[in-house]
Amino acid sequence: MIRVSIVAPSLAVRAGLRSLLTDELFEIVGESAKLGVDETGEEPDVVIWFPASSVAAELIDLEIERQGSGSTAALLLIHDDPNMIGKLAQLHLRAWGLLPQEFSQAEINAAVRALNEGLVVVNPLWIQSLNPRQVPESDDSDHMVEPLTGREMEILQLLALGLTNKQIASRLGVSAHTVKFHVSSIFGKMGTTNRTETVKLGLRKGLILL
Repeated sequence: MIRVSIVAPSLAVRAGLRSLLTDELFEIVGESAKLGVDETGEEPDVVIWFPASSVAAELIDLEIERQGSGSTAALLLIHDDPNMIGKLAQLHLRAWGLLPQEFSQAEINAAVRALNEGLVVVNPLWIQSLNPRQVPESDDSDHMVEPLTGREMEILQLLALGLTNKQIASRLGVSAHTVKFHVSSIFGKMGTTNRTETVKLGLRKGLILL
């Protein structure tokens, strides 16, 4: 099981987040209005944090740095400011992620699973906000024929977890044939011929961050 704790100032937001976490592997072990407040005594594997937008920057500086120091939990921050990537990257967290507030149910479920595996989760469109030295370099051989779709990005992330087509299909609620189609499309767009090569290229291009 993946133990998940939800942090949000509003009871309605916490209930909404809880309703979206549909993966049978998830167990909600805690809910609170403020980061760092442990109401259950049980250590979560992943903390989902949806802060009040008006105080998000202050909380990042004051709370998350204190929480992140030595923390074994992975942190998923729901916020629309890509500048938070730099702050999260500096913390001593096992893994971290940043999702925009307009996320899908599939995206948050995939994000929690990825964070539990120690991966970093970031909206690909926000990668350019990182310091250039933090962005994996690529050469001409890394040129992609065509950008990946949102669904393909999601499947690429699951490929990085080592899941089979059947396992990915089960996670996403689609057929294995559909997953096979998307995987073939990913290979074609990225100019690769197998999963290992595809994941390595995804890492170099910043589509998957470790």
